[in-house]
Amino acid sequence: MKSLLRTFLLIVLIFVLAVIAEQITPLRQLTDYFKQNPQPYKAITIGASAIGWILVAGVIAYVVWTQGKPMTDDEALKFMEDSASPPTIQHRFMGKVKGSEFRTEVTFKEIKEAWQSGNWNNSEWLPILLGLLAMIFIAFGMFGFFFVIGAPIVKLVCSGALFYAVIRTAWAFWQA
Repeated sequence: MKSLLRTFLLIVLIFVLAVIAEQITPLRQLTDYFKQNPQPYKAITIGASAIGWILVAGVIAYVVWTQGKPMTDDEALKFMEDSASPPTIQHRFMGKVKGSEFRTEVTFKEIKEAWQSGNWNNSEWLPILLGLLAMIFIAFGMFGFFFVIGAPIVKLVCSGALFYAVIRTAWAFWQA
């Protein structure tokens, strides 16, 4: 009952915020402008997002190719069993299995030190920093797309979420 009440209150809050957002004149004017002139804004946001996803795919391929280690047959079979959805038909895989994996773990402090020392352009750090750059493109591209096409409440939510993420990430790097 408590979760149902929370859900209802959240829906009411979103509705009230949507009504209030519609009353903010500059936000409504911006929404009208984007409806009349969606280009080049949609193209820019879609392009930024596409660049980000291409960078992510490239970084993953590069790291698997250069730093990945071959999986044993047992590791590959375990991976296939763990990552597959529950089968409706019981079956077994027969034959050779090939796979490659890589694992890495870094902290904000380590990234900050690598950037400050100039070690960011070696083969260990470059994929990590390119991956971070890709995440920036993806976040701004995807949130930006919904900012361009969305209603005033969507603009507020997207800009607020992106602003919060940027501030929290910058703060974490600052503290590292």
